[in-house]
Amino acid sequence: MNSPKNVIGIDRLQSGSIVGLRKLSSSSVSISSSNSWKNIPIKVPARLTISDKVDDGVRLHTAQLVFRTCDEPQEIERMVYRCKTADGKYFLIGNNDRPYPVTTVNDNHPDNMKDSQLYEVTVNYTSAEKIPYIQ
Repeated sequence: MNSPKNVIGIDRLQSGSIVGLRKLSSSSVSISSSNSWKNIPIKVPARLTISDKVDDGVRLHTAQLVFRTCDEPQEIERMVYRCKTADGKYFLIGNNDRPYPVTTVNDNHPDNMKDSQLYEVTVNYTSAEKIPYIQ
């Protein structure tokens, strides 16, 4: 039986502020524990989709993170995201280099009181490198 892959936690950090980022393999990195990640309160679960494709002979890896939060996102440029899954694994979306993740925020004002009024945040990231696990 596979372990659950639901995203249950999201933290963010300014991309230039990552300390001790080291590539361990093509699919994993290590990061210093001294980083000051800011937790984002989310409606659990969030959605993380990781895919890859070949474009003009180059393999591109894409991550799309979609989550809802009650906190209005203030800083969204050049952010790096750490996503925790229910099985205890962490994914890193972005790093200190370009291209940076692109973050879009939707401020919902529904016409029905039962519909979500939370901010919907979408993070898109594309890289020639695999979307790594944090070890």
